[in-house]
Amino acid sequence: MYVLEVMKVFSGADNRGKIMRTAAIILAGSVSPHSLEPLGGGESAYSRVLSFIKQLPGLAGALVLSGGTGLPEGPWPVVSREAWTVKSILEEAASYVERLSGPDQDGPVDALVFAFGDEPFLDPALAGRILSDYGRYRADYAFADGYPEGLAIEVLHPRILPALIALAGKHAIAPDRGWLFQLIQKDINSFDIETIISPRDLRELRLDFACDTRRNSLLCERLLSAGVTDAESAVRIIPERLDLLRTLPAYIQVQVSGGCPQACSLCPWPLVGGDVLSRRDFMPRERFSALMSAISAFCGDAVVSLSLWGEPALHPGIEGLIDDVLGHEGLSLIVETSGIGWKRETLARLAERWPQRLHWVVSLDSPEPELYARLRGPGFEEARATALSLIQLFPSTAYVQILRTLDNEEALEDFWRGWKKVTENVIVQKYSTCAGFLPPRKVTDLSPLVRRPCWHLKRDLSVLIDGRVPLCRDCVRNEVILGSLFSGNGGGDTAAADGAAGACDAASIGSRLAAVWKAGEEYHRLHVAGDYPAPCKACDEYYTYNA
Repeated sequence: MYVLEVMKVFSGADNRGKIMRTAAIILAGSVSPHSLEPLGGGESAYSRVLSFIKQLPGLAGALVLSGGTGLPEGPWPVVSREAWTVKSILEEAASYVERLSGPDQDGPVDALVFAFGDEPFLDPALAGRILSDYGRYRADYAFADGYPEGLAIEVLHPRILPALIALAGKHAIAPDRGWLFQLIQKDINSFDIETIISPRDLRELRLDFACDTRRNSLLCERLLSAGVTDAESAVRIIPERLDLLRTLPAYIQVQVSGGCPQACSLCPWPLVGGDVLSRRDFMPRERFSALMSAISAFCGDAVVSLSLWGEPALHPGIEGLIDDVLGHEGLSLIVETSGIGWKRETLARLAERWPQRLHWVVSLDSPEPELYARLRGPGFEEARATALSLIQLFPSTAYVQILRTLDNEEALEDFWRGWKKVTENVIVQKYSTCAGFLPPRKVTDLSPLVRRPCWHLKRDLSVLIDGRVPLCRDCVRNEVILGSLFSGNGGGDTAAADGAAGACDAASIGSRLAAVWKAGEEYHRLHVAGDYPAPCKACDEYYTYNA
C-alpha cells in the first residue's frame, strides 16, 4: 500500500487512480537578466524552471507569459505583453486551457499549474505531493505553506477561472509572488483549498528563492553551494546556516541634513546632534549623487531613506537629491519627515515625476495640537497640512505615523480613527530606546520569546552626513563605526578626504561600501551564534523590519 501511495504522489493521480491532464503557465513577464545567467556553474534559473515543468505528471502543455525579455527558445509557445495584470494572466490561461481541451485533444485539462520563470529550486517531489492532494480531494486550489517562496507550484482547477477573472476585475492586485493566493483570499469561502504544510515554518525568514535581483541570486548561489536543492534540504539546512542569509544591503538610511525644525522629546537626535534647531549642515549633492551610483552598482536594487537624522526638507537641494535616487531604476525612496519646511509646488513636481517609487511618512505623533507641542514642538498645523497634501498627491504611497509611547497612548485611538477617515495608510511605530540611550517609554513588550539575529544587521546600512557608517541606526553614541564612505579611514571627514584616500567618486565610494558591508558580517555572525555584544545586548529593535 505504501508503494502505491508513493507512486500516486509522483504520478499526479486523482482519488480514482486516473492520471490528470496538467497544463502549466510559466510567469516570465518580469524575469530579470539574473534569471538567464548560469547558476552555480550550471543551468540558468529559467532553464531549470523549464526542466522542472517537463517533469510534471500528465503534462499536456505549457505556456510562457513573457514581458518581452529576450528569452531563450524553449519547447512551448510564448505570449508577450509589455505589462501583465492578474486579470490578463488569468484570461490568457483560460484561453490556453480551452485550446488544450478541444475536440482534437485527449480530454479536458484537470489541473492548471502556475510557476514563475526565475525560481531555480522548484521541487518535483513537493509538486507531486501538491498535485496528489489536489486530485485526491478534488480541490479548487492547492498550494504549500510555511516554505520559502520559490519552492512550490500553485495549482487550480480550470473551472474556477471565470470566478477568479471576475475577482481580478474588482481588486487591484499586482502579479507579484503570492498573487494567486491573495486573489483567492478575497472570496476564500467560495473555494475548496488543499495545503501542504512545511515540517518547519520558514516564513519568518522572508526568503525568496528566485534569481530576480542581485541579492536573491547571490542567496541562491550560496544555498546551492551549501547543499540546498529542494524543499527537504532547504528545511534541514537553512535553520543551521543563518549566516548565509546576509547577502547585500536592502535598506539604506542616509543623513542628508544635520538640522531639524523641532527638538522632539521622543528622538535621540537633539541629545546627540547638538543644537539641531540651528544646524544647517548638509551632505553635498555631488557626494550624495556619487553615493547613490555606488549603491545602485553594489546592490542592484534597494530602498533608500533620506531620514536617518535631521529634516530632509531643510536641504536646499532636496528635490535634486530625490531625483538622484530615483534616477536609478532599481532604487526606491522613502522620505520620513516632520512635514515642516516643504513647498507645495515642490511636492507637486515630484508627484508628476515619481508617482509610484517615492514614498512619504509624516511623523505626527498626536491628533491634537497641545499634545503635539509637548512631544514635538511647534508646527502642528503645517505638518498636518503637508500630510493632507501628500495624501492627495501620492494617495497610495503617503503615510501618517504615530510613535506609540506612554506619553501619547491615550491619544492613539483618536489618531487612528481620525486619519483612517482620510487614508488607509496609517502607521503605528514602535518606540526604541536606541539600545538604552533613551528612557523606557514603551507601552507593551512585543519581542519574541526566543531572540533571533537582528534584521538590521542582516539587511540595513546607515550613512551619517560625513560618510561614517555606524553599526546600525540605533547605535546613536557611535560606539561602533564600521568605516567611512567619504574618506580612507573610519573617522569621517579628515584631512585625507581632500587627497586620494578621500576621493568621493562613485567607484571610490563603491569600494569602501563593499568593505564597510563586509565589516558588519562579524556582528551578524555573533548574533547567529547567540552572542549579543554591546550595544546590541540592550537593544530590542532586532525583530523590527524595514521596507
